[in-house]
Amino acid sequence: MCNLMWGSAHSLTVATAPAASERRAQGAYFRQGVALQYLGRHADALAAFASGLAQDPKSLQLLVGMVEAAMKSPMRESLEPTYQQLQKMKLDRSPFVVVSVIGQELLSAGHHQASVVVLEAALRIGTCSLKLRGSVFSALSSAHWSLGNTEKSVSYMQQDLEVAKSLGDQSGECRAHGNLGSAFFSKGNYREALSNHRNQLVLAMRLKDRETADGHFVCLPPDIGRRV
Repeated sequence: MCNLMWGSAHSLTVATAPAASERRAQGAYFRQGVALQYLGRHADALAAFASGLAQDPKSLQLLVGMVEAAMKSPMRESLEPTYQQLQKMKLDRSPFVVVSVIGQELLSAGHHQASVVVLEAALRIGTCSLKLRGSVFSALSSAHWSLGNTEKSVSYMQQDLEVAKSLGDQSGECRAHGNLGSAFFSKGNYREALSNHRNQLVLAMRLKDRETADGHFVCLPPDIGRRV
């Protein structure tokens, strides 16, 4: 009987240990975020909150802390109208949506490293919406490009393209092919650059996007055809 009781108690301890560990991690990320906020390191504070949410997306404490930190940062003016729209749409309690929106605001504000942490946290949180995930892929490709992480940038561009194809979003495909064309050209991969720019041109003409169609070869030298 004693052994049975000890076994039950041991099983309960093992079962609750991960939960206790998760709570400690959640608290650690929250405290880190608050501390960084008080130090005026707003972008790093937001990255800390997002990293915590990636581990525990259900944490209301981390979500509220992240929103409050964002609203106390220099980004408030640009972020507040978007957040108010999320409230009207009842999306202000969606961890993925809030984290991805703040990540894209960080990118727009030039906080590229922090935006990568926040946007990749959004992907780990996850969403059923292909369109929303595609917007994060696109933002991450821009962030990594700005940081000089060419390979990662191209990888996210390709994922962005696949999402656009899956959604039947020809405008998104056109944009993604243009980005890939420019990226491959910068890497000296002229064959892939030309292939993507040709696809961009076809889509632009199909969409009657005259500006893109007229300017899609501007970034390519006139002798590119002889290099591939």
